[in-house]
Amino acid sequence: MDAVLQAFLQRNLPNLTDAFQITLDARVPDGYTVYFDSGCVHIQAGSRISACNAIYDYLKHICRVNYSWCGNEVLSLTEIVPFEGRLEKAIAQKYRVYMNYCTLDYSMCWWDWARWEQEIDFMAMNGINMPLCVIGTEAVWFETLLEFGFTKEEALKTVSGPAFWAWQLMTNIEGYMPPQNTEYVYERLALGKKILKRMLEFEMLPIQQGFSGHVPMLLREKYPNARITAKNGWCFFPKTAQLDPLDPLFSEFGTVYLQKLDALLGNHHHLACDPFHEGTPPKKGFLYLRRVGRAIDTLYRNYDADSVWVMQAWSLRKHIVKAVPKERLLVLDINSERTPKNRNMWGYPVVAGMLHNFGGKNAMQGKLKKHCRNPYAELKSRGANVVGSGLFMEGIEQNPVVYDLQFALLTKAESVDLDAWLDDYIERRYGQYDNTLRAAWDILLKTCYRDDGYQENEVGSVVCARPLPFPKRCGPCDVTDLFYDPKDLEQALSLFLSVQAQYRDSDGYQYDLCDITRQVLSNRFHVQQKAFSHAFKALDAVQMRRIANAQTELLYDLDSFLANRKNFTLARWINQSHALGTSEAEKQYFDRNARTLITLWGDMYGDNGMLYDYAWREWSGLIREFYAVRWKRFYDAAIDAAKQGRALVTEKGIKICDRPRPDATEFGKALFMFEKNWCETYSEYEEPVNRDVTDAAQRVFHKYCEKNV
Repeated sequence: MDAVLQAFLQRNLPNLTDAFQITLDARVPDGYTVYFDSGCVHIQAGSRISACNAIYDYLKHICRVNYSWCGNEVLSLTEIVPFEGRLEKAIAQKYRVYMNYCTLDYSMCWWDWARWEQEIDFMAMNGINMPLCVIGTEAVWFETLLEFGFTKEEALKTVSGPAFWAWQLMTNIEGYMPPQNTEYVYERLALGKKILKRMLEFEMLPIQQGFSGHVPMLLREKYPNARITAKNGWCFFPKTAQLDPLDPLFSEFGTVYLQKLDALLGNHHHLACDPFHEGTPPKKGFLYLRRVGRAIDTLYRNYDADSVWVMQAWSLRKHIVKAVPKERLLVLDINSERTPKNRNMWGYPVVAGMLHNFGGKNAMQGKLKKHCRNPYAELKSRGANVVGSGLFMEGIEQNPVVYDLQFALLTKAESVDLDAWLDDYIERRYGQYDNTLRAAWDILLKTCYRDDGYQENEVGSVVCARPLPFPKRCGPCDVTDLFYDPKDLEQALSLFLSVQAQYRDSDGYQYDLCDITRQVLSNRFHVQQKAFSHAFKALDAVQMRRIANAQTELLYDLDSFLANRKNFTLARWINQSHALGTSEAEKQYFDRNARTLITLWGDMYGDNGMLYDYAWREWSGLIREFYAVRWKRFYDAAIDAAKQGRALVTEKGIKICDRPRPDATEFGKALFMFEKNWCETYSEYEEPVNRDVTDAAQRVFHKYCEKNV
């Protein structure tokens, strides 16, 4: 058997390695045939990725296995399952693309090689052959700057920390929370090399980081004659620098960068680059943009005649696109919305994308029926030159049902029947099909997973919202309003609890029960907060205190409950960051990165007030230490104001996305100091473990929901 596939089986199904016979033939179309004969599962596939996808499809469809980040995290098959007939698949999509830049930090910034190894295997199982691969590019950036007159100290200060590097690659920021030493830069490089090597073993097509002109501000001083402009600060961050692609220094700098990329990580032909991403070009006019497109294409062509420029459709500009030959550009339409708006991308090859989550937040949400229509099939039916499917979520390890469906769609060329798919999912997820669980899921389809009533990716949490009398948003890209009756979700929880005796040994059931209970309690906090707000408006201090006490109790109940599942704990996130540290100082540095990203985001110095709570998490530990403290302080201040017969003014000052700056009021300033101090306070936590949540969920249901069902 092929050595790479043998190693894959040994890692994932060590007791069944000899039960698979795999034949590879690169001459056949991408896809596979699977059949059972003489006690073995025989697989004929066109590539290693197709073979891995065949193994996983066999596990799903014949062995009824569910493998997920969220429950069922281990492939536990102990014996082979015979079957009659054949499983066959022809994969129409040339490219199956995986990851958004943001995914690398909202979910992956603390991963070690063991976790990456698991994820790469998971990619292969799901047919992914084109992952974003930019871990280790800190060293490329660092060494390039040394060639242009930077000292090691100067170059290091331009590198953003592990929780923020993704946004530097997207040209948004520079040198935010920079690392303490160069050892960190080369540790990331070593990890990146391992990741890249394994991807190449699977014959994946890694997308590497190209160059679009994003340079350090200090380069303006070192090259005063070059056309380097200061861009408006992204989301109120300090300004960053853009080297004009038409300036001679662009070609010089870009060439050195690409040479360093080749020397450190190799050349693998696909280069990501998004000129003026979420920003403004230094000059107006289509002629300028056309010349920019040609300049970048020339840079890449001179580096590698076989290079392909990979560009997101998120901030693309028509004249840049059309300046590049079609065979040299691949457009990633990360939410499949830009292609129809741009005349099917003018015939350029397009990857139909699925974007589900902003910030890695963990609200239950997702438009399952919409996803079932399959963006690949939809764009193709409209005449677009669709060559692939992609998964471009900002964060993973949440909403497992959404991702199980989306991974399946990566290698499907047609729509999916949701009812049939969900029946299959229930059986795989919980170990057997159950009418009661199906009834619960029917409610979920009509509530948090329905298609109407809200914008995709914009489901917020009042629990995690910075306290206001009437909070409209938790983060800048979500809303707090519920788009369904929360009592309906309580009914779904009741149905889940009614079958606990049969399913408490199912890890998928345990995770989903925990998640639904979390969402039910979060919804209840939302409803009760409206009651507090109305009492606040009436200056009814007695009623306000009653509700405030109940709300505080609910938050602590929610925190205690979530401690039963490691996926829902701050401790897991923080401990992962500490594990990368080789000294106490480095552990403290990683700790500060980890805390800041999920709370203030980048506002450690009060320089900006837009992104706070963008990456909120309803996690045990974070609720108790951070969100509950904020709400308690707000309740005390609001009640004190009501007793004095005055309204607590909290919404003065600059508003961004229906939210005031954190420092808009004296109360806000005091709260900001608490938030900042929390981000800078190092703490160690016991390693969380998974416990049976059924009894705890039953107690929560009895306390908060039973009378409503």
